[in-house]
Amino acid sequence: MRPATEIHAALHEVSDNGHARKRGRHLRPLRGLRGVPGADLVAVLVSSWRAGAPVLPDDADELHALFCEAFEDGLVAIGLLAAVAPTQPEEALELAWRWLGLLDDVETADALGWLVIGPALLAEGEDMGAELAGLTEQRLPPRRRVALAAALAALPQPLEGPAAAALRAKAGQKHVSFVAEPQDAAVRAVADAFRLDSEPMVRKGLLRLVRAWSLSSPDEAEDWLNAWRGGAPRVVRAELEKAIKKGRRRAR
Repeated sequence: MRPATEIHAALHEVSDNGHARKRGRHLRPLRGLRGVPGADLVAVLVSSWRAGAPVLPDDADELHALFCEAFEDGLVAIGLLAAVAPTQPEEALELAWRWLGLLDDVETADALGWLVIGPALLAEGEDMGAELAGLTEQRLPPRRRVALAAALAALPQPLEGPAAAALRAKAGQKHVSFVAEPQDAAVRAVADAFRLDSEPMVRKGLLRLVRAWSLSSPDEAEDWLNAWRGGAPRVVRAELEKAIKKGRRRAR
């Protein structure tokens, strides 16, 4: 793969202090912000991917050095790892679990979960729901949110975010998802595990997951919603009922 030092330099070259200040109002990762606009981040990621895909485990240390440098460097590291995770799931998961212990922001959590951990678990054939449900034991909210993002990989939901750019380049398609049909059992296991988590960041991740689930499996999502002991919160119910109706219209 392209040396981490070269990627650091490329990101530094397109960084912008004004953008960093703007992003810093809502995002304050301990690794720091360079202030790289999304389009420039995509360009660095795709050019790095085309310069040479990582090979695991040989490039694991280089990827880890890249991840640890700054927020944007971390997204590029995730994007590069994501492009090889479906074919090298065991090695990808080993690195992803290592990064989990460094997470402290929601955007990195979503990218790591959806682009690496979720598809790697699917490729390994593991009990995805049980593995992700175990993350309820994580103390920090971003590390719990990873599970909800990872479960999105079990739905035919097109990938989002700049870190998915290498996967799109590899596939040669604008819209990429990891499964053709929803893996309902896995999604339900994760949704059940995090149903009562009161942390706003985690609740938003849960709502995003079950809303996407409603679009592809409206009957399953409705059954989950109706099984909520004591009744689902009003906001959750309203959002899901709307998504369930949309999912049924799509099915017709």
